Amino acid sequence: MAYCRAPVPTLWCVRSDGALLGMTYVPEQQVYGWHQHTTSGAFESVCVVSEGSEDVLYAVVRRTINGRSVRYIERLQSRLFTAQEDAFFVDSGLTYDGTPVTTLTGLYHLEGQAVQVLADGAVVGALTVTGGSVTLPDAASVVHVGLGYSSDLQTLPLAFEGAPAAGQYMRKNVNGVALRVTQSSLVKAGPRFDALTEYPDRSTSDPYDSPPALRTAELRMSVGPSWGSDGAVCVRQDAPLPLTVLSMAVDVATGG
Repeated sequence: MAYCRAPVPTLWCVRSDGALLGMTYVPEQQVYGWHQHTTSGAFESVCVVSEGSEDVLYAVVRRTINGRSVRYIERLQSRLFTAQEDAFFVDSGLTYDGTPVTTLTGLYHLEGQAVQVLADGAVVGALTVTGGSVTLPDAASVVHVGLGYSSDLQTLPLAFEGAPAAGQYMRKNVNGVALRVTQSSLVKAGPRFDALTEYPDRSTSDPYDSPPALRTAELRMSVGPSWGSDGAVCVRQDAPLPLTVLSMAVDVATGG
């Protein structure tokens, strides 16, 4: 078990099945929330080390790489960044920062693995590490390479103030959702994780021949019809880019 302090206290532990569990809380407001983290492999142990102004999580992770069982000590990267190309959202990843190149080497720890790549802030299609290297379609100077993962959020069943039983017996359909996000990109939403709609990745203000810019705005999306008793909304980010949801509003129709 490990404990992170400011800016928001988080308690970390490893579950018996290899998942990493975290509980983030604000004690003065009595607000807390559990979150689960899985990876291509299993977490075995965690600890927190103070580094400057941050509490940094380190983990021992067991993975199967190129047919062999290996253990790596991995560091949870800070979510603080100023430039889009510095956003690091891959597992077991490495960063190249230098003159523009198309071939990246030194990736033997991911030999044979399909990896996600963020090159100068742009998502590169899935590549496979061969001979400890990958080749980019275009030269880039800041590149993050690592194992991809999906970040999922699912709301609780809808409840209506003033309705009998808070409306739990009513059939519901979410027609649309408005997500208030900050420094975010490539978000998907829908009534189920197998029925997601992706928000347009580019806006008219994005410069030509550049990656889609991160947005700090309200994103309004129509989602596919799905009548049910819950009226839950599913949100996913499966690209190596950040997503921070500040709030959510939904357009809901109800039936008998």
